[in-house]
Amino acid sequence: MTYGWAIALVVIIAAVLFALGIFDVSNFVGSKAAGFSGVAVTGWKFDTAGGFTMKVSNQVGQPITVSNISVTIGSNTSNVATPFDLATGEASATQTFSGFASQIAGSGYTAKVTIAYTDKNSGFDYTSTGTLTGKATA
Repeated sequence: MTYGWAIALVVIIAAVLFALGIFDVSNFVGSKAAGFSGVAVTGWKFDTAGGFTMKVSNQVGQPITVSNISVTIGSNTSNVATPFDLATGEASATQTFSGFASQIAGSGYTAKVTIAYTDKNSGFDYTSTGTLTGKATA
């Protein structure tokens, strides 16, 4: 019975620490992009007011049209649905997203990004997804 209470106490403490963000990996790791293929994110910034900006780069090897970019941070999602063309190897202009909760400078975040694009030569639609981690900046 004593072991049962000890295990229950350890589980409760771990849950509290997790809820407080102690185990949030983004607090310990610098800026990192992972999971993208074809269309990559070349730079991004999440400011303390809740604004998110990023640039994407065409690494497909063919001209493409980016039709939609979706960014989710926490439970909030923002989209840029204005299509734009990218030549092979070209980087986009800065894409701006809003509607995210304000953050404290230096606090970690994880953004889930989905980029929908069309290969202009074949006409086929593709999706590049990945995650961006970093710390909010002023």
